[in-house]
Amino acid sequence: MSVWRKLTGGRPGKWSVWKYNWLANHKTIDALERARPHVHGVLLDIGCGNQAFVPLIRDRASRYVGLDLERSPDAHGKGPDVLGRAEALPIRSGSVDTVLGLALLTYITEPRRMLEEAHRVMRPGGTLILEFTQIAPLWNPPYDYWRFTSFGAKHLLEEAGFEAVEWIPIGGLWAAVGLNVIGGVNRMNRGPWRIVTEIPSRLLYVVFQLGFELMDRLFDDDGERMARLVVARKTERTD
Repeated sequence: MSVWRKLTGGRPGKWSVWKYNWLANHKTIDALERARPHVHGVLLDIGCGNQAFVPLIRDRASRYVGLDLERSPDAHGKGPDVLGRAEALPIRSGSVDTVLGLALLTYITEPRRMLEEAHRVMRPGGTLILEFTQIAPLWNPPYDYWRFTSFGAKHLLEEAGFEAVEWIPIGGLWAAVGLNVIGGVNRMNRGPWRIVTEIPSRLLYVVFQLGFELMDRLFDDDGERMARLVVARKTERTD
């Protein structure tokens, strides 16, 4: 059983296509690898959850600080270093070099306030690495509030005092469709019958995820993104 848990659990893997949500996770890994050179100095990870993707970039920072809510649904295992809300960061102004936010902005009631707080805690020349979700299945209702086009993301960043320097795609329309299908399979793989449905469900994960991955690559459209990882530079605000 321990071998099975190692195969099906643990951190997201780039090639572990049999795992739930591989379709999204491996694209996030690719995006973070592209954003990795921008990480420097003190890194503040807002909404750090279980810090699943942190090993990809942690060695680029001189210090890592994970921040999340006390009862975050994702903060299992290792907890955050600091408890707090993204809209009111308990962090000293001008003390952070890099701010990271993955799968975060969609679940915040005041996204602009979060960006203003990120701007406040950064040193001059600081870097923001933030995921903007555009198309994704509903998650954790009723706390799923927003979706963002590239135009909306650019507007929010500029209003908060940031200049985007790189837009990194995270999947497209077919990947988003695939996530809905995988979610349906996952809902069937629950309860007392899981001992029977587990292996067939994993096989379906492989078939569906590889199929939708192929569709996503063949019919890529930059206007239809599952999400974008935006790297932005702190500028001086004029207001």
